[in-house]
Amino acid sequence: QQAQSLDFNTPLPYHLFYSMNMAPNYGITNINEDEALLSSTDEPVQKTVKFAAATKQQFSISIPQPSDYKRNFNQGSQAAIIRSLRAAGVKFIRFATVDAYNTIRCKTVPLAQLSGQRRTNQVSSPLSNPVSIAEICFAGLPTSADVPAAPNLSSRNVLTLQPDFSSLRILPYASKTAMVMCTAHNQQTQELSPLCSRGLLQRVLHSAKEDLGIEFSVGAELEFMLYRENKDGIMQPVDMSTFGNATTLNEQEDFISTLYDQLEQQDIPVELIHSESAPGQLEVVLSYSDDILQLADDIVYARETLTNVAKQHGMKALFLPKTSMMAAGNGSHLHFSFREAGSQHCNAFSDPSQPTGISRKGGAFIEGLLDHLPSLLSLSIPTVNSFRRVGPGCWTGHKLGWSTEDKDSPVRVCIDLNTQQASNVELKLSDATANIYLELAGILAAGMEGIKNGKVLRHMMDDENNALPLPQSLQESLDSLKKDELLLSILGDELSTAYTAVRELEARTETTLEEEVAAALNRA
Repeated sequence: QQAQSLDFNTPLPYHLFYSMNMAPNYGITNINEDEALLSSTDEPVQKTVKFAAATKQQFSISIPQPSDYKRNFNQGSQAAIIRSLRAAGVKFIRFATVDAYNTIRCKTVPLAQLSGQRRTNQVSSPLSNPVSIAEICFAGLPTSADVPAAPNLSSRNVLTLQPDFSSLRILPYASKTAMVMCTAHNQQTQELSPLCSRGLLQRVLHSAKEDLGIEFSVGAELEFMLYRENKDGIMQPVDMSTFGNATTLNEQEDFISTLYDQLEQQDIPVELIHSESAPGQLEVVLSYSDDILQLADDIVYARETLTNVAKQHGMKALFLPKTSMMAAGNGSHLHFSFREAGSQHCNAFSDPSQPTGISRKGGAFIEGLLDHLPSLLSLSIPTVNSFRRVGPGCWTGHKLGWSTEDKDSPVRVCIDLNTQQASNVELKLSDATANIYLELAGILAAGMEGIKNGKVLRHMMDDENNALPLPQSLQESLDSLKKDELLLSILGDELSTAYTAVRELEARTETTLEEEVAAALNRA
């Protein structure tokens, strides 16, 4: 192409000025001083801009192929959550966790604060990491008071709460508030904290799937008693009914209906409701679930809902394991089965070809559970009051063994009503004082060890079977835990040290049953 000279003393037309400034994108070379035309007179100096030939230098852009493009599906999701909550009338979000001793620890952030952060670009993800809690609050404080009791924890370190939005619920009993369950993370590195019980359960479930190729299913039964103040100002059970009696169902129909509606609003499926053996006692059975973490969250939400609905109806709901030595106690029985990873409906716990109806893996799971049961009791019935519920005739079991459909066996194999085949195994030595995440992590890990080592299930208990007695106190169970290499490794040094220290302090604290009931009523 023929070079064209331009007088730089003359203003450039806009399109040429733009082209020169965008030269790399438009195939224009930089000014070549070797080719500049310099005047030998005193006339104004002029330079030449030379347009490059099309073949000299080309610049282009590239974009990912459709097969290579990965869309960020989470982009904008937090803003959508904030908008949706605002439209639903929510003003506050509680960021919650459950400490090792089953106390819900939470902080509330106004929704307007989170919206303001997003609009002003103070943070890119305003819901991701809004609050922190001192490390000692996760495993260093007993249930009775915020008095540090773990020798290895202090208030110096802080853990941040990272929400799991799959657990987000608007609370029907506090309709201007939503709550989300969180995991605890190191403030500097954002690594999952070893003190986080919810994170521990996630790690155990991951190991089951990746290392053993199995996925668990779990069901839960929640027992509680309803109390109401009588004309003399004394709190007492709302009735004196017995198991399966219609009295409680009839008289508390409004309460039951409100409870069911509020659980349904939180997407917590209920399978069954019936009266239990103690005065004013009911049981709510949550549907069997393949999502274990969600079930654990559901249990936390359900107990909170039960407590608050009872208040709305002028009552108090008590989950205390034992309220009277003359009446049945409150349990929180758990049911377990499993399937091969990726399988949707095949129950790998059952095998009709086996004499027991239990598959070899199912038997190995039970045997692993039994091997560690003395230690597991420190996680599943972890208070002094819990052991008041254990003993002959309490329908909880007090000897180390298993049976089929025996209500007085601690580990009970259940038969499906339709197929008449073994469907799951129930642990009856479990109650609401346990941290459900910690408890499930320990139970599943014990069963997994049985499966991994191919353990053979011992014979079923019978009247002549000389089964060993289970621990009769919290301290006995803690002594067993301190010798249990598997459970100590699962808990980790930091959590196991703090947990045993706090629970031993509680075991040494002398309280009467009457004091325990009074304290439970005050908290309810």
